[in-house]
Amino acid sequence: MLDLKIKTFEKFSLPERIEGQKGIFVRRKHEHDEDLLDLILRSKDFLRKYLFWVDDTKTLQDVAIVTDVFSKNWDNQDSFEYVFFDKITEKMVGAGGIHTISYMNKWAEYGYYLDEKAVGKGYASDFVKTMEKELFKRGIHRLVIECDAENKASAKVAERCGFSFEGCLKGAKFAYGQYRDELVYAKINVKDK
Repeated sequence: MLDLKIKTFEKFSLPERIEGQKGIFVRRKHEHDEDLLDLILRSKDFLRKYLFWVDDTKTLQDVAIVTDVFSKNWDNQDSFEYVFFDKITEKMVGAGGIHTISYMNKWAEYGYYLDEKAVGKGYASDFVKTMEKELFKRGIHRLVIECDAENKASAKVAERCGFSFEGCLKGAKFAYGQYRDELVYAKINVKDK
């Protein structure tokens, strides 16, 4: 008889509050919903170019529903969503997290967005680098950043953080009536080589 037991990597937790060089990254909770809605609405035209859920985010309830999903995922250790605060002013500048984790394959994928006025100030790179340390410390082997092919700022974050360009997924997303290409960047834990 064939034994098909698959050894899976142990699930882990991440800290609910992590300090980077520029930002403080805090677990997303309902206390952040109002500020998140304000950020999304204030930067709507900027964000909607690459984040196709933005048009469906109109009310506090819309944000609260998503916060509930992220909270459940956090509790199940399936994903970890943070809000980003400037380390000096303590104002919210963005949000993001580790949205996909494959414990069996030891890889995780980032997602993030910033207030339009916070772009280019290093918050996204700070988040990526800070989380990289936490994830590699917990045994993750591969980190991934995917972004819309036209999202040059997100691609630059990946490159600045030492991720390698792996390719373009042609027609990977359907949004605004057309198929859009996605760029894939990855970084391998050097301790695993």
